[in-house]
Amino acid sequence: MIINYETAKKDLLDLNFKNCEKYFQNNNYQLEFGYCELLKGNLDNAKRIFAPISNYNPRAHWALRMIQFIEGYVTFLPSYFEIRNFLEIDIYLLLKAKKLNWVENIINGDDLFFSVNSESYKFIARVLMYNNYAEVAKIYLDKGIENSYGDPEIHIILADYYLSKNDKEKAIKSLTNCLRILPEYYPAKKKLKELN
Repeated sequence: MIINYETAKKDLLDLNFKNCEKYFQNNNYQLEFGYCELLKGNLDNAKRIFAPISNYNPRAHWALRMIQFIEGYVTFLPSYFEIRNFLEIDIYLLLKAKKLNWVENIINGDDLFFSVNSESYKFIARVLMYNNYAEVAKIYLDKGIENSYGDPEIHIILADYYLSKNDKEKAIKSLTNCLRILPEYYPAKKKLKELN
């Protein structure tokens, strides 16, 4: 039996819905209850729960926008900050919930996300890269490099991609490119030092 919010939230993030769903519903945590329904695969229930709170809850507003991508019919784009704050996290949660078709539908909207937030390719690449989808991540890394070359973080993620392929030379080149953009960028300096 769940007795507090933190335990319920942990269960939600661990995809243990049995107890936390009742807790959220009984204690009027509509956002969290909606995410239980979403991650269980019940899109219609999730939309029904998110809709009444979406005018004052940015995460619920985002969730409704994201569901459009899942369903393949996008009418309204999410905001810059919604993409920045929630895209990567929710792709991670959907990967964890094994909703791979949904993730594919979302990431296929990459150009729409990019039209609102130029860091979108990086967000998608990062969550895929660090969740064992390196080959798919590479597609978004390439788009990120092409469209946002001046973003040092994309070069770090690209270096990690090359390291995952045991290509130290290309990893060093990516880190060097990163340091050309931002010479004192500590993560790149540290990683380059480790490789040399």
